[in-house]
This record gives sequence, structure tokens and C-alpha cells, in this order.
Amino acid sequence: MNNRMKWYAALACIGIAGISALAYYQSTKGAPAIEVSTYMQPDVKPAAASELKYLPDRAPAVPGMKLAAQSDTLALYFNPDTTEIAVLNRISGKVWRSNPEDLGSDAKASPFEKDRLAAQVTINYRDAIGTLGSITNFTDSIARKQFKAEGIENGIRLTYTIGDTSLGIDALPKRISKKRMEEKVYSKLDEATAKYVGNRYFPLENNPEVLERLDTAVSRALVLSRMLDAFAKAGYTAEDLAADNQENGLASEGGASRPNFTVPIEYQLAGDELTVRVPVQEIQESKGYQIRTVELLDFFGAAGTDAKGYMLVPDGSGSLIQLNNGKIGEEVYAQRVYGEDENNNSRRRGQLSEAARLPVFGMKSGDDAWLATIEKGEGIASINADISGRKNSYNYAYASFAIRGEDELEIYKGNKVDEIQLLTEDSFKGDLQVRYSFLSGNEANYSGMAKRYREKLVQDKVLKPIGSQTGLPFYLDVLGAVDKQKSILGIPYKGLMPMTTIDQAGQMAEQLKAAGVSNIQMRYVGWFNEGFDHKIAKNVKLDSELGSKTELKQLSEKLEAMGGRLYPDVAFQHVLRENRNFKPASDAARFVTREQAMLAPINRAFNAMDLSLGSFYLLSPAKLPYFVDQFIDSYDGYGIDAVSLRDMGDLLQADYRVSRVVFRDVAKNIVTEQLGKLDKSFPNMLLTGGNAYALKYADALIDVPMASSGFGITDQEIPFYEMVIHGYKNYAGSAVNLDDNQDLAYQMLRSLEYGAAPHFFWSYESSSKLKLTAYESFFSTHYTDWLQAASSLYGKVNKALAGLQNRTIAEHIQHQPGVAQVRYDNGTSVYVNYTDKPVTVNGIHIAAKNFYVGGDNS
Repeated sequence: MNNRMKWYAALACIGIAGISALAYYQSTKGAPAIEVSTYMQPDVKPAAASELKYLPDRAPAVPGMKLAAQSDTLALYFNPDTTEIAVLNRISGKVWRSNPEDLGSDAKASPFEKDRLAAQVTINYRDAIGTLGSITNFTDSIARKQFKAEGIENGIRLTYTIGDTSLGIDALPKRISKKRMEEKVYSKLDEATAKYVGNRYFPLENNPEVLERLDTAVSRALVLSRMLDAFAKAGYTAEDLAADNQENGLASEGGASRPNFTVPIEYQLAGDELTVRVPVQEIQESKGYQIRTVELLDFFGAAGTDAKGYMLVPDGSGSLIQLNNGKIGEEVYAQRVYGEDENNNSRRRGQLSEAARLPVFGMKSGDDAWLATIEKGEGIASINADISGRKNSYNYAYASFAIRGEDELEIYKGNKVDEIQLLTEDSFKGDLQVRYSFLSGNEANYSGMAKRYREKLVQDKVLKPIGSQTGLPFYLDVLGAVDKQKSILGIPYKGLMPMTTIDQAGQMAEQLKAAGVSNIQMRYVGWFNEGFDHKIAKNVKLDSELGSKTELKQLSEKLEAMGGRLYPDVAFQHVLRENRNFKPASDAARFVTREQAMLAPINRAFNAMDLSLGSFYLLSPAKLPYFVDQFIDSYDGYGIDAVSLRDMGDLLQADYRVSRVVFRDVAKNIVTEQLGKLDKSFPNMLLTGGNAYALKYADALIDVPMASSGFGITDQEIPFYEMVIHGYKNYAGSAVNLDDNQDLAYQMLRSLEYGAAPHFFWSYESSSKLKLTAYESFFSTHYTDWLQAASSLYGKVNKALAGLQNRTIAEHIQHQPGVAQVRYDNGTSVYVNYTDKPVTVNGIHIAAKNFYVGGDNS
């Protein structure tokens, strides 16, 4: 009987454990994940390589180099000794080199820096204990003659073995029998040399017939050199080494104890452009060393101290760095494309800056210029630039690529904290590709660069011209419902507080129309799934405090009848509220440190995250397709063909879950596919931010960059972003009433210079109701405070720009600080004067803090 009871008890325990395990599995089982590998870049077959054959060149344009390929407009030259390339613009005669021609005479550069000036690729890596190292293909490949050059279609393929691949100490047997040492070495050396070798080998304690190398003595450079010479003199071969290693159960590491990497680079001419490609899947790493970043062509087209011109960087709307501006006390320019990756466990923000939303950079030097577009790998790319005088005598800009995720792990040991830098084991396996375009004459400036990039986007069907419009759009964000702490019988709970009901949003639109504002593009935020910080967008449920589905549809119809549109807003990539549809253990992205990616808004007073403002998770990109599909199915029932996407055109984040790493560039491909699905279901899409990969799907853009970050090294802020998209996308900057600068005169001039529509963020209820909530940043949203000023601003900007919305910006000129001219392709020019004094430009008088519109079509 007792045994039977024990069996029952055991079975009961097993049952309870099984039920508990099942309950845990169900509680943590998340949404289905996509197969990440299908979103990587499609496999590209390596370019067919053959023996490199040079073309006949009757009048060599680049002394010391050979003609390797040419097109109607370009010629590609190659130096077989240094692997330098040069591109000749056959129209202008300008030669652009991969490395400075006179780098050897640079008095500013140290010997190390001169090696970097001579390199085409730099590898930054970490060893097994996390120590950071750097290695260039000049010092550790070209100088060692460890490279191979091959011919490919209209170009060259170079394969570099970077690092010391010699056996070093491993060329000497670690262990060797006394018999073989006598036979193979001692007997073939003079007495003194044999004794020298013998003093560095000692018998094993457990087997005196076998000698072991004394590494502490042999590893010293002079000793190692003498030992290697002795074994070579004795005629000791690689076959002998292999035999001794095999006999003693050892395997030669073959130089793997030192960092060495194999890196291929392909250069190809395509019409009037040069493409530079690195197939990362073909990169090889030595054991114990992991590549962190790859720097590509750091000094392509570098300009010397006598050059006149500037570098273009995509900071915000765009910035120029004047060549040789002398700002060596400022930090170098370095920005990640598409902004910083939020997927890191730092609780602080390094700096407050605008995002680099376009993957481009360039340089004007004299009467010529080049523009670089990162075509592949831009999601993991950074753009870097520096001026002469800091480390060397050149101005240069280049792209680098983080092919592994990196984060910091803090280990607490009592009162001490050790910080360890971690890299992901997996690395990015797609291609890195940069396309260089060359401009000369009147096109060799940032206006010409914008035109070239715009033409490329049009050719790729990313941009399509917008049709004629009756009036300038007026973008209005309307705040629906927000969280607010409430209580019942003294018990606190989180409840919803309506700030603008659906009916009230309609009233605001009617009052705007009565004030002369047409074409109202209304973005309704905080309308479903419990307000502004809504639950994940799986089942779409309108917040009843705001109204009904019928009323929402009627609001959409009302706005359309007024010439505008309603865009209900949704956030996907930030999971703003926990609920049963989202399982953080499965659905959240992971840091490199394996923690769930839970973050909090930044408190600007401390420049750090503040959990009192709430928290949110980063959704894994692998789970995004599931939630997008669920949203489409649920939202389709509302009968509205428009949607606003709060973060899919603005943010790009990785997931470093060990079993399923999603690098940012792969996440970009996933997001792009989801944008396509949403666009197919809801053909009117409003996006915030406007990263390059999202432009194809946006019918309207808000919060586009209308300024730069103002980095100390930069000299001029320009509307490069707007010059690319104007005439192809309707857009606006950030909300005027929430901007740090609320001077309406300034905001009007900035809209006119940047060709942007007005944008406001309003609530029907007073913004004082948001006090002591997580939404205090919406400090001035009460619409009655802004209605008159907004309608006046709109009237002035609309009068100037309404007829120019479908025109491209042909040229932007800063005549003097604070005075600019924007010339459109129909001949119309908009002049703006931000200064306190009137100015005269091209015979046109512009009053202080005012503007003038004139030209062929004025």
C-alpha cells in the first residue's frame, strides 16, 4: 500500500510539473517569427574572375598606373604594386585617387598614419578577451605581397590576406623525439649552433625521450629569428614539422594565434559611376579574432591643404564641412545611417542629434565633385569625415560598416564594476556596396549632388512626381487619449483621459477651414487600444471615450470633402504597453548582453532614460510581419484607406537574440516589405521621419529633418534632404508648437526655404491637463492658443509655395549667412532673409526677417 501511494505521489508530482511547464510555455510563447535568412540580401554570384589584362593606353593619364577598364565617361586605372586605383573623368580630365598621390611627403602624418593613408581597407577587430585592435591592408597585406588581383567585367577584383600568416614560433616543433632531433637537426649543424638549439628544448618529465620547446625563451624576437635560421640551415621542412606534430598528437595552428583576415574588394565601372563592393560572406577570420567594423576607402578623393570646396554629410537636412576649416579642436564627424540603433543597454544618450536619413556623402574640390551612395549594407553603415591638420594633411569622408553587434556588459565585484565589450558571434553576411558618381562644372556642387541622387531614386522607382495640387497641405496631429493616474476609494489605477474626441477633431477642422486653411492632413494619435501608448497593434479597438467607429469614418469623409485626409496613427516597433498579445521573453528584441530590450523615454534634464516617464519594449523585427498582418486584418474593418505609421519610417533596430540575430540591414529589408504590404492595403500612408528605404511608400512625410545637428566641425546647414524629395513627396518638419524655436517668423522663413508645409500638434482640451503625466512634453497643444497664428502662417506660406509643390528644387544658394535663395526648375526663386537688416540680392530687395518670391513664373 505504501509503495502504491508513493507511485501516486510521484505521478502527481510529474503531472503538476508538466502542467506548470505547459503553463509557462503558454505564458511565454510569443507570435510566430519569420525565417530571417529569407530577408538577407539575395545571393549574388561572385563576378566571373579571370587573369587581369590591361587595356592599351596611348596617352597615360595617371603615371605609374595601368588602364584596367573604361566606359564612355570614365577610365579605371590600377597600380599592381600598391593596389591603388584612380578614376579618370574623361570629360573634365579630373583624376580621383583611392589614396593621396603625395602621402609620403605628408609632414603631419605619423608613420602609422601614413600606412593608413596608403590603405584601401581597415579592419577593426576584437580578440578573445575583448581587446580592440586595428589592421590595414597596406601594412599587413600589400607590404607583405599577400594579395591577388584578377579581372572581372569592366573592373578588378582584389583579394587581400591581411595579417602575419607566417608560422612564427609554430614553424618549430613544439615536441620532438630525441632521436629525430639528432637526426633532423643536431647532426646537420655546427657544434655551437646545435648547442644553442638544444638549450631551448628540454625533456618531458613523464617521457624524457621527447623534447619540448621552451616558449618563454624562444618567443623573444632575436631568439626566434636565430632558431628559425638554424632549423632552416638544417633543412628541416614543413613535412618534417607535420610528421613531428602528428607523432606527438599536436596540430600546427598555422599562424592562427595572430590576427589575419581575408577580404575581397571589387571595383567596377558602370557608365559614369564606380561601384565598390565587399562580399562579406567571403571574408575569413583567424581563430580567436572577430571583425567589429570594416572601413572602406577612407581616403578616396581626399583633398589636400590647398584645395577649395567642402564635404557633404547627411546630418539631418544636410551639412557642409568646408575643406581645411581649421576646426581640429572639434570632434570628427561620425554618424550612423538611419540614426542610432536603440538596441543597446546603455541607459544614457551620447548626444542629442538629428538622424542621417539618407545614405549619401560627397566632396567638392575645385571644379569637380563626387557623390557616394551606400547601396548595400547601409543599415549597418556609419559615415565619417574629417579635415586636414588633425592626423594628416587631407580632408576625407568615407563609410564604415559594423558587421557585428556590440554592447557593454557590466560585471559587479563588490564595489568595483568591470566593463566588458561583447560582440555577437554571428556576423552580417550580405554585401557592402558604395557607388561613386562624378560631377564637374556647374553640376559640381551640393545642388548637383542632390540632383544626381534624386535622379537615381526616380530611376529606381522610389520617387514618383506628385500631381498638381489646389493648395499646400496643412499637417495637423491631433492628440486623442492619454494615460492618467486615477483612483477609486484611494486605490490608484491607470485610466484614459480624452484630450480630443472624434467630434472635437471635426470641430477643429471646421474652424481651420473657416480661417482659410484648406487641404488638412490630420494625423489622429492615441485613438485605439488604450490611447497614445497603445497596446500592440493586433486587435484594433477604438477607445470608446473618443467616439464610435461610425463617427471615425464620418470624420474621414468630412476631411476628404474638405480636400484633406484622416490618417489614424499606429506604432509597431515600440511596444508601448504590456498585454497578453505580447510576450517579452519571445517577442521583444534582445541586447547583445541577452537581456530583453526594455527602454524608457529620455529625460532631457539628465540626458538619460527615466522610468518615471514609462517604459517600452523593442519589438523583434522577426515578429513584425505577424503583427502587421494582424493589424491589416483588424483595421480593414474601419473602412479607411489611410494610415499613419509612427515609427516604421523613422526607426531601425536590430535583434541580437543568440538563436536568431537580425542585423539592422536585415531589419531594413523586413520593414520595407511590411511597408509594401501596408501600402497595398491602405494606399494613403503618412510616415514620420522619412528614412530613405521608406520613401517609396510615403504619400506624405512629417518630422522630416529641417535642420542639422550643428556639430562643431560643420560650417553650413543646407536643405539637401528637401532638394532630393521636393516635387515628389509632400512633407513637413516637426510640429511648430512643440519645437524648441516657436518664433513664427523664423518658422515661416524656414518653411519657405525648405519648401515645407506647416505642421502643428494640437489637442481640444487644455494642455494643462497633461501636467504631472508622462506627456508633459506636449506642453503647448491647446488648439485655441494657436488657431489664429497657424492660419496666418499657412496663408503666407501657401501663397508662396502652392504653385511650386510639383516642381523640383534646381539650386540652393547661400548668398551670405542668413540669406538664401532657392531656385526651382521652372525659374521661380524664393529668397529668404533671416537677418535683422534688409539685403539686396541679384537686384532684389528683401526686408529684414522677410522673403521674396520672383522669377520666370512669379
